[in-house]
Amino acid sequence: MDYNNNFSLFEAYDFLEANGLGQECEEIRSSSDKYKSYSSTLRRAKIITLVRDKKLIDNFCKTVWPSGLTERGKARIRFFENLVIRFNSDMEGLTTEDDEEENPIDETAFAYENDLRNSLVRNLSIIEKGLKVYTENEITGEEYFVPGTSRRIDILAIDKENTFVVIELKVSRGHEKVIGQTLFYQSSIKTIFKQDKVRVIIIAKEISTELKTAAKYLSDFELFEYQLSMRLSKIK
Repeated sequence: MDYNNNFSLFEAYDFLEANGLGQECEEIRSSSDKYKSYSSTLRRAKIITLVRDKKLIDNFCKTVWPSGLTERGKARIRFFENLVIRFNSDMEGLTTEDDEEENPIDETAFAYENDLRNSLVRNLSIIEKGLKVYTENEITGEEYFVPGTSRRIDILAIDKENTFVVIELKVSRGHEKVIGQTLFYQSSIKTIFKQDKVRVIIIAKEISTELKTAAKYLSDFELFEYQLSMRLSKIK
C-alpha cells in the first residue's frame, strides 16, 4: 500500500456526516482558521482530533485514510493533534517563542519522539527495575489521554510499590516550563485514581539548569538525560 500523507477532505466530510457529526463537520468546513502556513492542514488536524475524541479514529482510518494505520501515519496523526493544541494555545495567547522550541510541529521530531517512547515502553527497566506500563482492560499507559482533556501523558507507569509514575519525554532540551505541565498530570492522576502519591520522571536529551532548580525541592520528581548509542552486528 502506498503511503498518503494526507486524506481527502471531501471523503472526511462525508464520514463525519455519516456518523452523526454534521454540525461539527460544517463548522470545520466553513472555518477560516489558519495557523502559520496551515489552512487545509488545520482542517484535517481538527477532523483527526474530532474523530479521536469520538473514538472513531480507527474506523476513520479504515474508511477514509488507511495510511493512518501505518507507523508513518501514526506520527502524522500526532502531528495533526499537536497542531490543534498549538493553534488553541495561540488563540488563548499561551504560545511563546520558548514553546516553539520545546514543542516543534515538525513531523520528523514526532517520529523521533515516537521511537524514543516506543523504546522506553519496551525497556522501562532501564529507568528503574520493576517499572511497568499501566494497563487496565483496553486502556494503556502508552500515550495516556487525561480524561476530559486533549492532553496526553507520554507514558503512565506503575512502579514495584504499585505507585503511579508519570513519565514525560522531551526529545531535545527540557525547560523549567515542563514542571507546570507535569504537575497538572500528577494532580490529574491523583484525582482520577484517588492516590495520595504519584511520581514524576522527566527524560530529556538535555536538562536545563532552570529545570534542575525548579525540580530541586519537589520530592516526587526525578530528572534523567538520555543518550543514543549504536551497535553493529557483522553478518558476513
